[in-house]
Amino acid sequence: MAGRTRKRGESVRAFILKTVEDRSRDVVSRATGQFGISRQAVHKHLTFLVNAKLISRTSLGRYQLCTVAEHKRILPVTDGTPEDIVWRGEIRDMLGPLPENALDMWRYGFTEIFNNVAAHSGSESAFVQLRRTALSTKMTIWDRGVGIFDKVLSHMDLIDERHAILEITKGKLTTDPAAHPGHGIFFTARMFDTFSILSKGVLLTHASGDDDDWTVETQQQEGPGTLVTMTLKNDTSRQMRDIYEKFSSQTSPGFSTTVVFAHLAHHGTEKLVSRSEAKRLLERVDQFKVALIDFNRVESIGQAFADEIFRVYPSEHPEVEIREVRTSKEVQDMIDGVRRKTA
Repeated sequence: MAGRTRKRGESVRAFILKTVEDRSRDVVSRATGQFGISRQAVHKHLTFLVNAKLISRTSLGRYQLCTVAEHKRILPVTDGTPEDIVWRGEIRDMLGPLPENALDMWRYGFTEIFNNVAAHSGSESAFVQLRRTALSTKMTIWDRGVGIFDKVLSHMDLIDERHAILEITKGKLTTDPAAHPGHGIFFTARMFDTFSILSKGVLLTHASGDDDDWTVETQQQEGPGTLVTMTLKNDTSRQMRDIYEKFSSQTSPGFSTTVVFAHLAHHGTEKLVSRSEAKRLLERVDQFKVALIDFNRVESIGQAFADEIFRVYPSEHPEVEIREVRTSKEVQDMIDGVRRKTA
C-alpha cells in the first residue's frame, strides 16, 4: 500500500513538473482533474517541489522550473583539437547522471558541433554553457568565427542566407569533403528535442517529433560567429539507431534518404512557381537514393515548379526516387497533373 502511495505521489509530481515546463497557467486545476485529488493535496506536492528547489514561484504567482545545475566553459580551439578528448575532459561530467541513450546523443551532438567550430569557423575559442532542470538539459555552444551561413554561402557561391539554409538542412553538406561527410547537423538536429543555429541575426530552429520541421526567423545577435543551442529531455526514449534507420534502407544502407523542406525555398510571400526555384530545391539530391519533398506550410505551387520536380528531374535522374509528403489538396492536385503527362 505504501509503495503504491509513493508511486502515485511521484506520478503527481512528475505531472506537475511537466505542466510547469509547458507554462500552463493553472497547475492546480490540471493536476486535480488528472488525478482526482483535492487542491490541498496538489498544494502539498507543489510545496514539496519548491522545498526541493525543483520549481519556484514567480512574483505573478506562477511556477517555473529551477536550474538545478549550471556550468560554463571557455574552450581553446585549433584545427587539430580532438573533440573526443574535450568531451571526456570537459563536458561529460557537466551533464551529470543521465540514461545511456541520452548520453550517446549528447556525445554525438557536442562532438559534431565542436568539430565544426574547430574545422570551419576560424575561431580561437568556444564558449559552452549548460543548464539542467529536473526535466531537461540545454547546451549552448558559441564561437566568434566566420558565421556558418556566410561560410556555406561563400563556399558554394549561393544566392543568400536563405539559400545556404536550404542546403544545410538537406544534409551531406560540408566545406571540407575530404575530411567531413557533412552528416552532423542533419542528424544532430533530429536527436534533440529542439536544435537551433543563430548566425548573422538569422535563427534556424528544428523541432523533433511528429512535426519534423525547420523554421527561420530573425533575432538580434550580440557579436559575430555562430551560436548553437541543443535541448533534450533527461529521460528521453529517443535512440540514435532509430534516427539513422529512418534515413536509410535495406537496399541503400547509410545516409540514403533526405528531406527537402519546400517552404525554405520561399522568398517573402512569393509562391513557388518557377523552374529555377525547383532546380534550386533539387540541388545535390542526386547524392541520395530517396528525396522526400516536404510541402508543409506550402499552400500552392506553380505548374512549371511541379513539372520540373516531378516529371523532368525523375526522367533525367531515374536513380533518385522523388516523393512528396505533407501536401495540401491544391499542391497534390498540381503534382498529380504533371505526373499524368508521363503516364
